[in-house]
Amino acid sequence: MISKLQRIISILLSTFFLAFSFNAPSFANQISNDSPPLIIKQISQSGENTKGKVLRLEGSKTFFDLGIDDEGNFFIKTETKLSDVNQSQKNELTVSSSADLDVQSYMDQEFDTLPEDQLQERSLIPTYTELTELASSKSAVVKGDPGYSYASSDEEDVEVPEAFGTSQIAYTGSRVLGGTTNPAQANPYRRAGKLYMAIGGNTYNYICSASMIGRSLLITAAHCVHDYGKKGNGWARKVKFVPAKNGGSEPYTFFESSQYLIPTSYYNGTDTCSTTGVVCNNDIALVALNNNSRGQQAGNVTGWYGYGWNGYSYAIPTNSFQGVFGNKRFASITQLGYPGSLDSGQRMEINTAYGALKASGNLKNTWLGSNMTGGSSGGPWLVNFGISPSGKQYGSATVRNVVVGVTSWGYTNPNIQMQGASWFGQNVEFPNSAYGSRGAGNIGKLVYDACDNPAFSGWKLQSRGRCR
Repeated sequence: MISKLQRIISILLSTFFLAFSFNAPSFANQISNDSPPLIIKQISQSGENTKGKVLRLEGSKTFFDLGIDDEGNFFIKTETKLSDVNQSQKNELTVSSSADLDVQSYMDQEFDTLPEDQLQERSLIPTYTELTELASSKSAVVKGDPGYSYASSDEEDVEVPEAFGTSQIAYTGSRVLGGTTNPAQANPYRRAGKLYMAIGGNTYNYICSASMIGRSLLITAAHCVHDYGKKGNGWARKVKFVPAKNGGSEPYTFFESSQYLIPTSYYNGTDTCSTTGVVCNNDIALVALNNNSRGQQAGNVTGWYGYGWNGYSYAIPTNSFQGVFGNKRFASITQLGYPGSLDSGQRMEINTAYGALKASGNLKNTWLGSNMTGGSSGGPWLVNFGISPSGKQYGSATVRNVVVGVTSWGYTNPNIQMQGASWFGQNVEFPNSAYGSRGAGNIGKLVYDACDNPAFSGWKLQSRGRCR
C-alpha cells in the first residue's frame, strides 16, 4: 500500500531535483553522477498518519532523507556516507545509531522482556594465553594530562571482605549494602543500573550494566549496543535502563532508547585490540535516554557521575615506595555492575581493587582483580567513590565519583577473577588533548559529539537541557 508520504514525495521529487539543480549544482551533479542509482527506502510503517515518517534516497556517496517531522512540516536532510569521509579524519569520528533510521523505527514500538532466568549476558572473553602474553609485554610510554568532569552531588560507604583468584590480583567484592528496602537506591549507587538490550529481535534478551554521566546521558560498553565491526547491521534495536534495580524493585521505573554513539573504529572493526573485538582501545558507548513514564530525565532523579581522562587519580609510587608497590601507574577503583553469576544478576554488586594501566604498543587498558562476570559489562569503574567525611584533608586528584572506565572484558572461568576496561583518554584513534570543553581522547570526543557538536543534529543534548 502506498502511504500518504510516498504520494507527497512523488509529487515533490521533480520540484526537489529542479530546486537543487538550480541552487546547488554540486548537489545535483552528485545525484546525476551517482552510481549505482539511488535506492529509495521507506523507514517506518505506511499509513495515513505521516508525521515523523521518513523516506531515504540512498546514493553511493550521500543519504537524502525526505519526510514530515513531528510538527507536520516537510523536510529534506543530507548526510555524507561514512565511507566517503576523509581517511585522515575517519578514526576521530564517532558513529550514531540516529543515522540508521531502521534502528530508530523501533523506538516507538513496545518491547517485551524475557524472564530474568532466560536473559543472556553480553561479555567479551579473551583467551588466557593471549592475555598472559599481553601482560608480559613491555609497557608503552603514556602521554597526556589527566583531567575530570564533576559529578552532580555526593554521599555513603560499604564494608566487604578481600579475596583473589588464580591471577593473584587482590580485590574486595560483595553485594551493595546500605539503604533501606533497596540498598542500590542509596546515593551514589543509584546513578548506576541494569541495562537490557534487544538484539536480533523485538524482545529484551541480553543484559549489561551502565551508569549516568548526565541528565539523560548514559555510559556503557560499546559491545552492549553494537556487535564489533558489523557497521549498520550491528546495532541493538533498543535498550532499557533500570537505575538502582534490586530484585523486583525499580524505584525510578525505566528509561528506553535506540540512540547510541560509539567510536567509528569500533563500528568499522578497525579498533586497536589484542584480538579482534576483544581487549580494545575504545569499547565505550553513550546512550541518549528518553524520559520515563513519569516524564522524568534519569539523571534528574538519580544524579550522575563525573568522568575522567588520561589517568585522573592514577599515580606511580615515588622511588622510595616502589620497593613495596612497584612502579605501575594505578588507581584505587570501585566497580559496580549486575553480573549474572552473582545473586542471579538481580542485585547490584560492588568491587574495590587497585586497577593498573596496561599500555602495550598502541593498546591501553586498565586491569583489576574482580569476581564479576558477564552482565557486569558496561558498569562504571570509579575513582574516589562515595561521600567525603568532614574533618579530613585529602591529597591530590580528589574529585568524587569520577568514571574512568567501563567493564569491557573478563573471564567465564570463575577461578581467574580479573577484568579489564578501555582507557579513558588519548590514544591512537583519538589523539587530541581536548574536544571542545569536554575533555581529551575517546571520552572527550564522545561527550562533545553527544552534547555540543552541531554536526550531530539528532543529539545536541546540552542545548536541550539533557547533557550536564
